[in-house]
Amino acid sequence: MYNPYSIMKKRLFVFDLDGTLIDAYQAVWETLSYTLSVFGYPPVDFETAKRSVGYGDKNYIPKFFKPEHVEQARQIYREYHLKNLNGKVHLLPGARQLLEKLKQDKRIIGVASNRPSESGIPIVRNLDIMEFFSRMLFGDQVTRQKPEPDMLLKLIEETGVKPQDTVFVGDMTIDILTGKNAGVDTIVVPTGSSTRTELVESKPSYLCDSLFDVIKLLDSGIL
Repeated sequence: MYNPYSIMKKRLFVFDLDGTLIDAYQAVWETLSYTLSVFGYPPVDFETAKRSVGYGDKNYIPKFFKPEHVEQARQIYREYHLKNLNGKVHLLPGARQLLEKLKQDKRIIGVASNRPSESGIPIVRNLDIMEFFSRMLFGDQVTRQKPEPDMLLKLIEETGVKPQDTVFVGDMTIDILTGKNAGVDTIVVPTGSSTRTELVESKPSYLCDSLFDVIKLLDSGIL
């Protein structure tokens, strides 16, 4: 557990989704593979698809398609992805336990994800975790997506919690940068698209091995 500087007890916990609370990488890879095949593009491997996640499909699709195909590919991708979610998205280890612990401790819980709301909301609903969140913001609901601070600042404003009483929990370097841009502390877990080395180099407030370690921080009174 990496702790370059201490953080005070927090009132608002904001979570990224993909790679932090949920694992949807199989569904993402299959959806990308299908969309590539429609246009006759060669397939990409699972790790390439996974490593490219996190910036929203507005930025994801252009990485794999020619400019003249991007808009149509994005539409095909979104439609297929919605159909391909059932049974292929699950909570990461410790996710439900952490959310239950935060709710028990009467913390405010939110979501800030670059994923579009048309897939983000069904995922949260299907995984039966909607009840935990006071507010959720997705990539299509703000003008500027992460790493810009808009989502976090909006959640902070709406909940009336100060930035210093807020922590952003993610899995990528983009999440660390988002937290820094918003003036909030960050906790990251190496369960998503960034490597542990990349996360360490980006200097989060805490780097935990898993969400179970975040629970330990709560139990110890650090958070």
